Amino acid sequence: MTGPGIDIENPSDSNFDINKATGEIFVLKPLNRDPPHGRASWKFTVFAQDEGGEGLVGFTEVQINLKDINDNVPQFPNGIAYGNVTENGTIGMYVMTILAEDYDDINEGTNAKIIYSIEKNAIEEDTGLPIFDINPDTGLITTAVCCLDREKTPDYSLQIVATDGGGLKGTGTASIKVKDLNDMPPRFTKDEWFVEVEETDGSVLPEAPILTVTVNDDDEINNFQYKIIESSGYGADKFAMVKNADGTGSLKVVQPLDYEDPMQINGFRFRLQVIDNDEIDESDMYHVDHSWVIVKLKDINDNTPRFKKPHIEAAVYENADVGKNLGTFKAVDIDKG
Repeated sequence: MTGPGIDIENPSDSNFDINKATGEIFVLKPLNRDPPHGRASWKFTVFAQDEGGEGLVGFTEVQINLKDINDNVPQFPNGIAYGNVTENGTIGMYVMTILAEDYDDINEGTNAKIIYSIEKNAIEEDTGLPIFDINPDTGLITTAVCCLDREKTPDYSLQIVATDGGGLKGTGTASIKVKDLNDMPPRFTKDEWFVEVEETDGSVLPEAPILTVTVNDDDEINNFQYKIIESSGYGADKFAMVKNADGTGSLKVVQPLDYEDPMQINGFRFRLQVIDNDEIDESDMYHVDHSWVIVKLKDINDNTPRFKKPHIEAAVYENADVGKNLGTFKAVDIDKG
């Protein structure tokens, strides 16, 4: 014999041998037909030589086909498969498809026919119902309940079992992340903010913010937009809100502040607004919140003393005693203290 599986030089390494007298072919080693390294058929040539001394030789092609047995367990290629689903969705929403491999022959019996099931499902606390379903034939995972809440449970882990037609089982994991929707309202961490700040020195305004405010919102991603409500209180036009990279908001001075101004000496009170996304309409009050700001001014020494009278005339006798009081010069300064 010659061909694949026949090693003439090292017969012990051959997979097949033949009885030279009877022509019976038999297997020397276990054969594997399944991928990745097996083969489903072997083909080689068998020669027959007569004994008449004429050296006449005949030959035939022999093909041996291996019949499949259920000797492979279904396997999930990566062990873990990843999927996601949007929160607050309906029943039956697509989540992911998880697939197992079975190296047995799909065309022979049911050795490679895989049935999927969820061995360890996630359970809804309120109802006790399983949260996910799986199609037994395709491995498609869908939601079995509605309205998943990312803020309550951001991800799930399911244990999936693939069972072939011979009862062999393989296990894999479906890791499911719940995608966020903007379904949570923003809330200022304080109903009222207080800050005390020095009046400005003339028209020179401070570059640094005088107050930073914070907002809570349980959504995963927020794009807070801050502003001061116009006409919400005296002094609202003297300040502006800016958004910081970390999502907080800062209050900055945009007009001079004068402690000596009778209207300003008692400070300012106005209202802030935050929206949790720049695409939200301000009329959607679920995504809007408000808070008050109180700003008190502190006096600085920014005013020059002034005499009450520009000059004083005093008369004195030439023989007046040393130390005689000739008059009083009085100055005033509108700064405090």
